[in-house]
Amino acid sequence: MISAILMAGYKNKMEVKRYSKIVAEHYGEKFIETGYLPLREFKVVINGRDSPISPEVIQRFNVIKRKVKHNSIAGNFIKGYAASKACKDNKHALFVASDAPLTTREFIEQFLMAAQKYQDRAAIILPATLIEASKDKLQRYPLKLLNDTEFDLPGTKDNYGRQGFRLSSVLTANPHLFDINTANTAYSLRKALNPNVQLKLFKITRSLGYPNVYSKYFIRKDLSIKEVENITSAFFNGHLKLIPMAGEESTYDYDGTFFEYRMINEMLQNK
Repeated sequence: MISAILMAGYKNKMEVKRYSKIVAEHYGEKFIETGYLPLREFKVVINGRDSPISPEVIQRFNVIKRKVKHNSIAGNFIKGYAASKACKDNKHALFVASDAPLTTREFIEQFLMAAQKYQDRAAIILPATLIEASKDKLQRYPLKLLNDTEFDLPGTKDNYGRQGFRLSSVLTANPHLFDINTANTAYSLRKALNPNVQLKLFKITRSLGYPNVYSKYFIRKDLSIKEVENITSAFFNGHLKLIPMAGEESTYDYDGTFFEYRMINEMLQNK
């Protein structure tokens, strides 16, 4: 058995308005929600007062308040974990995003079975989900990487021997083994093919001792999965393991645009 934590967020109207502007300017999409993403957070009440992140949790995980606000992705992540049996047992928990309705039970079970082998030495374990085409069904580009792991996936490779990958809606993690204060920055950099994000990634990877990531990906085109593991492990201050897997449907998340709504709805209906 493994503790499972459903990650579901809520944004107020000001945040939604700001996000809709980003969607329009950077992605050319129309944001159609007014306050949905998709559930409100739970509040912890102690002695009649709200306590977003308890002092015990702050101390246990060395939380820096200015880096981990209680309603941020990292704040919700650590609050969910702290309430789980996995936290009491100092073990990994399964984290599942609530906005990916095509994720199947079979995909999750297959991932958990593969992840068991690495839980003793990896703080964060997540699927690198294979994307066969040059773009997925939501017209998003995959990250092209050399697969130098023990998980050999059949499928099309480009002229440099690379395959396309995207992150899915699930991961397992043990926050006792990595720095939770890095989580919000990592989440903000998840759209790695956005030019603004690329610039930030370049600066961060250079500061970690990896100055040639940009040229390896865009010029030499020989960046590998294991190299990505090494870089992200240095960033999180805890070992990260990527498991290449089939299961493209688990990558289709809903961010609130009409195009996503229409396409995901069609995929659900066809399924």
